[in-house]
Amino acid sequence: MIALLMAGLIAATPATSQDNNLLKSFCLAAFKAAMAQAGETPPPGMGEETCSCFLDEVDGGAGIDAARETCKQRAAETYKS
Repeated sequence: MIALLMAGLIAATPATSQDNNLLKSFCLAAFKAAMAQAGETPPPGMGEETCSCFLDEVDGGAGIDAARETCKQRAAETYKS
């Protein structure tokens, strides 16, 4: 029971800027890996903007998959070739 309460408190604790920096670092690493795997060179700023979008979406309550899809679509629109 205590473990469930602690998990709820941790989950309800707002993310700090240090947490966001760590999450953004992971996001940028995943973005770069995905682009490399696709054989693509992203335009300057695309990874930063996409990961900022992702963090904003998740902070706003979106699930990880929904945030990823939303930001992927926004980046595709913004950085059309």
